[in-house]
Amino acid sequence: MAEMLVTVHRIVHRGLEKAAGKTWYLDGCPPGVYERLVARKEYEVAIDRFDREYQELISFASLDDLAEIVEYNNDLAHLLEGIAPDDATMAERFRQIETLRLKLDATVPFDDEDLEVLIGYHADFRQSLAKPKKKEEPAAEPEPPPEAADDFGTQVAEVDELGAEDIVTDEASGDFGTAVVDSGVIEAPETQATEDVSALEAERAVASDDDGEVLRILHREIMAVAEHVIKGDVDQEFLVWQTVKASGWYDIKISTLGLSSIELFYSVAEEVRTKHRAGDPKKEIKVFVKDSEVSKLLLSLGETFKRHNL
Repeated sequence: MAEMLVTVHRIVHRGLEKAAGKTWYLDGCPPGVYERLVARKEYEVAIDRFDREYQELISFASLDDLAEIVEYNNDLAHLLEGIAPDDATMAERFRQIETLRLKLDATVPFDDEDLEVLIGYHADFRQSLAKPKKKEEPAAEPEPPPEAADDFGTQVAEVDELGAEDIVTDEASGDFGTAVVDSGVIEAPETQATEDVSALEAERAVASDDDGEVLRILHREIMAVAEHVIKGDVDQEFLVWQTVKASGWYDIKISTLGLSSIELFYSVAEEVRTKHRAGDPKKEIKVFVKDSEVSKLLLSLGETFKRHNL
């Protein structure tokens, strides 16, 4: 959810500046929206929520506000056409996401259906943002693909016609209780090479007795696996988990660090993977996921990692 909110605000902000100039808040907003944003900003500044760090006015827009802005500004709507979902307008999608955000804001727990919908929206954005930027004339030579980042924490995507880059880190993703997300916002394929590197990192962290680093690497793998557990299509190996378990680190630390939910998560993930690889019907796999109370398990994992400042 946090990744989508950050990405959406950046895209709309840059689109507004392109469509309506630097004074977008005067020329690109419907009546009443500018006043609402100013009122919110003045309130937040008064309580010093951001520790005196400057915040763009667009940061104080809800997704309902952004939906109104898109509907009001035809040039902006045109710029966003390239990333609009197939089954809704951008404004409609913003409002759909806002409904889920308000549920989180009211601390109403997500059920499996909420998580599935949220993951679906997140996947839509990733797919849309991953589309190649349109070019009016072909380049003389094809550009090489961007080099993979050393860490999954940062991925860069070009936004269709906007010509903007949105960099979002996995630290913005919040916890498992609010959303299950990829460790890369735009696209972070789980390649064998990546898994091998992560397993090696885990092995080194165990050897160094660096519990925080071991948990960070486990956290990263769990984030990548969790989305597929919810969708019922787990197919990757769990090399970090296998490394940590085989080393004896987990059995030694399970009690002192309170890690029992991690093993339970992987047991569910392994069962989903077995069913998926055996060709079991998707509907039956989702029933198993629901019966396993994955939502509660993910909330427990979120608390576990937050307790260790992850």
